[in-house]
Amino acid sequence: MLGSIGYYFIVRSVLIHELDDALKVEEAEILSHVHSLDELPEPSSYRDQQISFAPAATPVRRQFINITRWEHHRHDETQPYRQLLFPVTVKGKVYTASVTKSEEETEDLLEWIMLVTAGMIIILLGILFMANRLLLRRIWQPFYQTLEGLRRFDLTKKESIAHTPTSIEEFRDLQTAVEQMTEKIRKDYEMLRDFTDNASHEMQTPLAIINSKLDLMIQDQELKEKHHRQLQAMYDAVGRLRTLNQSLLLLTKIENNQFAQAAPVDLEILIEKKLIQLEDPIRVKHLNITTDVQPCELQMNAYLTDILLNNLLGNAIRHNYDRGALDIVLRQEFLRISNTGAALPFDPATIFDRFTKGGHSEGTGLGLAIVKQICDNYGHVLTYSYEENQHVLRIQFTPPMTGTGRPSEFRQNAVLGLSHE
Repeated sequence: MLGSIGYYFIVRSVLIHELDDALKVEEAEILSHVHSLDELPEPSSYRDQQISFAPAATPVRRQFINITRWEHHRHDETQPYRQLLFPVTVKGKVYTASVTKSEEETEDLLEWIMLVTAGMIIILLGILFMANRLLLRRIWQPFYQTLEGLRRFDLTKKESIAHTPTSIEEFRDLQTAVEQMTEKIRKDYEMLRDFTDNASHEMQTPLAIINSKLDLMIQDQELKEKHHRQLQAMYDAVGRLRTLNQSLLLLTKIENNQFAQAAPVDLEILIEKKLIQLEDPIRVKHLNITTDVQPCELQMNAYLTDILLNNLLGNAIRHNYDRGALDIVLRQEFLRISNTGAALPFDPATIFDRFTKGGHSEGTGLGLAIVKQICDNYGHVLTYSYEENQHVLRIQFTPPMTGTGRPSEFRQNAVLGLSHE
């Protein structure tokens, strides 16, 4: 923009200079006429040029000035003029000579020059933009491919980040650094994964031995009551430790994708069976179960699906009020489980983190973490919200599920038992 403004004033200065040269030519002719004949030439008034003379008491200073005149024959518009004033002496009398030329042609020429120049600049910029866009897209292709590879990088898969061969040294250095970084991250991850897997396996045997020994000691009739209470506390702690160990081992297997086999799973039937299995804890808490379940078939590992539903329903029962409500809604697109209960004593954003649990909970804090890992493995979206004194866990199936084709819907409303409508 600054260059365009400067260019405009430079071109205008050049054109004005040419107009001044034309005025100087007229000045030279007038002075030549006065010098040879000692008389003023005839004044003239044309469309683009006027020459006039006026007596002057003292000689005027020679100068170029810009003036405007009102032109009636040009739609009553003012027109710019360039005027040269200079002194002329004839027979001892001083006159002021005035030569005026119109700047209209100069302005028109300047306008055309600027229009043509602006058009050329626009065309040039357009060509440069398209050329640079195509060229830069090709040049930056290795960078964008590396960036996309980083976005898609998954520790659980052994796929390397694809690189495009390039002659640009900076991009080659970037690709080398990314490859070294991802390889180191993958090795560290595999070491940690193997450690967790091996540690969980190795802990199974001593935990089983401790559990069996505690069983025998608790059954000893010679122990006193206070010893029984202490042994029972140890027995419960070992049980929680064993559950924790099994949960960690399960998480490791899920992350290692060891449950890759998938088969059609009928969620409607599975939910019905799971509610029947949980009749006892439901009856103990006198829960009001409301289900609205439609046919839905899901491609998943049957074992993982069972764990997912068991953790979701077990959570909804365990953290519910006595005589509370539990609502289950199943559609082809989603599964929603809601239960009454007190608000979370921690940040809801961390509910799916490992070992996150309320102070009153006796669980391991891994139930929902396992559910989240299962959903992530299959691309489903798990969300939590607390609405109207109810905890709501929703699984949005991705891609949308297809129906099983069964015409009937399974609906249940029960307080202590379960029934079909």
